[in-house]
Amino acid sequence: MLQKINLPIKPYWDLLANYLKPQKKTVLWLALLLLVSIGLQLANPQIVKYFIDTASEPVSSGTAAFQQGLNNLLGAAALFMGVAIVRQVIALTAVYVGENVAWTATNALRADLALHCLRLDMAFHKQHKPGELIERVDGDVNKLANFFSQLFIQLTSNVLLLVGVIVLLWLVDWRVGVSITAVSLSACWR
Repeated sequence: MLQKINLPIKPYWDLLANYLKPQKKTVLWLALLLLVSIGLQLANPQIVKYFIDTASEPVSSGTAAFQQGLNNLLGAAALFMGVAIVRQVIALTAVYVGENVAWTATNALRADLALHCLRLDMAFHKQHKPGELIERVDGDVNKLANFFSQLFIQLTSNVLLLVGVIVLLWLVDWRVGVSITAVSLSACWR
């Protein structure tokens, strides 16, 4: 049986907020990019739905009706491709901005840790070798950067994507929305 581990989130959140505060505008830009990317991810299946619905409609007799249906399909296909390309560009930009935020924040953390180490007494420096201090300051901070830039952003965007999918399922059919909401909530409570 799995044991539930309770980690205090507040100290980690405070640490993250302390180093992200100087980059408030860039973090807001990153959040906007992620929201737009998620919105486009949710829009593309709706375009595919329109394409399939349009393609499965019976064609009226006459070349004008056929041409209109073909134009609708080509427009939907072009829109799908355009949204997919724009989403990839936005996702790439979000990764770049996220990495930039992470490096800037962790460089500030490295500077603070190095300053802290320099202020420690000589007994500490005799106990710990310089290579060990460099590994701790640089290596551990690098692991923290990977955590914040990858896991935190991925987790947040996936939760928002899940909420968006559930909202769309509620709009399609409330019974599907209820069942998927129940499954998602039961997975969260585990």
